Amino acid sequence: MKALKLLPVAALALLPMVSHAEMTGEQVFKTTCSMCHGTGMMGAPKFGDKAAWAPRIKQGEDVLVQHALHGIRQMPARGGKSSLTDAEVKAAVHYMVSHAQ
Repeated sequence: MKALKLLPVAALALLPMVSHAEMTGEQVFKTTCSMCHGTGMMGAPKFGDKAAWAPRIKQGEDVLVQHALHGIRQMPARGGKSSLTDAEVKAAVHYMVSHAQ
């Protein structure tokens, strides 16, 4: 009888960890990036500002993704939200770039 009581607990230990659902670029922007990129705080290029984004876009999206992942100047890595996945950061960069072209 004791083995049956332990079975559910043991079964739970074998379940894979549940990961969070990936956010879209827009969701990441709204929850993380907009704090600085919505206002221009600390010199961040404002969302949709084509003139401010143009020299950055010329560097290529891959470079911008690396800057977002690892941080640059006053911008912390992953915009300060370490739980963001690489894919979420990349989606956010793409979202911002696509609105500044």
